[in-house]
Amino acid sequence: MVDILVGAEISADDFPPAVWDSDTTGIVQISSTTFIAGSPAVELNFTAPTSGTVILSVGMGGSDNGGTNRIHVAPEVRLTNVSGSVVLAADVTTRGVGTPGEVGANVHRSRTTLLTGLTAGQLYYARVLYKVSGGSTADIACREISVTPTPLGGSFAGRPVRALDFPPAAWAQNSTQINNPSNSGYITGTPEVSVTFTAPTSGRVLLIVGGALGNGAGGDRIFLSPEVRETNSSGDLVLSPSVTSRGFGSDICAGAFHYGSRESVLEGLTPGQLYYAVVKYAVATTDSGGSTQDIGCRDIGVVPIP
Repeated sequence: MVDILVGAEISADDFPPAVWDSDTTGIVQISSTTFIAGSPAVELNFTAPTSGTVILSVGMGGSDNGGTNRIHVAPEVRLTNVSGSVVLAADVTTRGVGTPGEVGANVHRSRTTLLTGLTAGQLYYARVLYKVSGGSTADIACREISVTPTPLGGSFAGRPVRALDFPPAAWAQNSTQINNPSNSGYITGTPEVSVTFTAPTSGRVLLIVGGALGNGAGGDRIFLSPEVRETNSSGDLVLSPSVTSRGFGSDICAGAFHYGSRESVLEGLTPGQLYYAVVKYAVATTDSGGSTQDIGCRDIGVVPIP
């Protein structure tokens, strides 16, 4: 890993753009027990920063109609393009996401790891691969992948970087337990868990939502998802809450609380604009377990990125 020296000027190679790709095309009755890309492929190219280190995140939504088969999703990284040498092979144990192998509706989650030892300035190719543990009754609702160069910014004395390039990251969390909610539409709840943040020069931020979810009866699910507006809670809507595209959801079989998060890249923001982001939650009333699910914690984070 190459250090960014105190007093050195920051170059474009130090902070190449973060990249993200996702797709919500349904893939049903998956039968492959080895990793495949599927169609359409969820893929991207990225340039390794001077540090040789990136945040690598992969996410999914999926379920198994048969109730015994697990879905495994994991990232693969190659040099340059899909035909390049493999830098990181797909492995659900070390860097992937998996469903619990229970009958029910979709669960939504992600896995974030740090990928080190990359060659600065080298073009890389990354994609989402998936497989099942067995059978042919598992389905995928969405897949996503993001690559964020690190470091994300810091106090490097002497660098000619404007304040707007790396405004402060924002984070909020509350562990007030919310028991047995029944709302099928997304609500903020009490207390509200929200942040305000200023969009950086890049117009991109890493958006993180997560917490603790559980269900004593194991029937219904509950979702956490971010909403983003301009300025404050009354501002113009920028991003609507959606568990499929950016949220974190409980397993339909969950008994005690389980914990996790979902990360994505939010692009197209106006540099210097003040934004408001809040965690909202909703219950899947189409499930059969009744209002027995609980929230143990909610959190949201926004991190400016290149």
